[in-house]
Amino acid sequence: MARKKRISMQKIADELGVSKVTVSKALNNKEGVSETLKSKIFRTSEKYGYILPDYGHRKSIKIAIIMNSRFTSSINLGKFYMEMYEKIVSELRKASCSSIMFTPANDTVDKDLETITKQELVDGIVLLGILDSSVREKVDAIPLPKIYVDIYDKSSRSDSVVSENIYSTYELTEYLLQMGHKEIGFVGTIGATTSITDRYLGYQRAMLEKRLTIRNEWLILDRSIDEGEAIDLKLPENMPTAFVCNCDETAFRLVRLLESKGYQVPEDVSIVSFDNDIYAKLCEPKLTTVAVNMEEIGKVAAKRMISHIKDPKKKAGEVYRVAGKNVFRDSVKKLNK
Repeated sequence: MARKKRISMQKIADELGVSKVTVSKALNNKEGVSETLKSKIFRTSEKYGYILPDYGHRKSIKIAIIMNSRFTSSINLGKFYMEMYEKIVSELRKASCSSIMFTPANDTVDKDLETITKQELVDGIVLLGILDSSVREKVDAIPLPKIYVDIYDKSSRSDSVVSENIYSTYELTEYLLQMGHKEIGFVGTIGATTSITDRYLGYQRAMLEKRLTIRNEWLILDRSIDEGEAIDLKLPENMPTAFVCNCDETAFRLVRLLESKGYQVPEDVSIVSFDNDIYAKLCEPKLTTVAVNMEEIGKVAAKRMISHIKDPKKKAGEVYRVAGKNVFRDSVKKLNK
């Protein structure tokens, strides 16, 4: 007896406001459906556990993509990671690989991992972004090829694909220095994520090269170090002329706080940040930032995943750093010498 589907094509079509024919074309990778709409259809079908019609007739590489549930529940933060997720899924699909998303929490992780480790359900795992430590430890223990995206594998047993953080933030800090700023702070909880730590190192290097003092009161925490939850920003009593923020969301919050205290950006305080996500455009003034190369990250992650599945003995543990691009907008003021 055939296994019953938990959702029909028509249900997917109704939810997305498209035709059943469009859904069928997308799921069977036929022409006539845009990549954006394909991603939405695949994401909806995967969310409900829809089984593609040809799975029983051909061997398909299937990848579990695991990320923190808060990335799917947060409207704005989620957009960054969902875009990265869609790029990875798109690249896997081009190589005839399918994928399924898991968002395990502490109370669901055992059940989720039991599903992942069922015989031949998945061939490899992509870990996307920061996971809770208890979840991460259990996922690490699964004996399948893994690729870590936007996070390092500290055990060095698997490949990691990350944005190039250190030099990019070094360049941003250099830009502030060239604009005449010497009193520059950093906003981000160092040690909360590997990305924040790397971005701090880039800022620190630029400051040290100019023999400029990094004052502790100018290092502002933006999240809790364990849970990674946003915390209230606290301005120093003696303000610098500029801040390097570890991400656009934090920069957006900093701009709002500064304005509430009577400061103007960039007239009184200049700000640069990282990601080029929705916050960079919502912010007034719009943020000078580093644009993360989502497409290239997706390509590299998919390529490394497939490579390790096809050749399990292939050496792993490499870190692939994908360069971003500086985007100059209106959040920096040039100081008179």
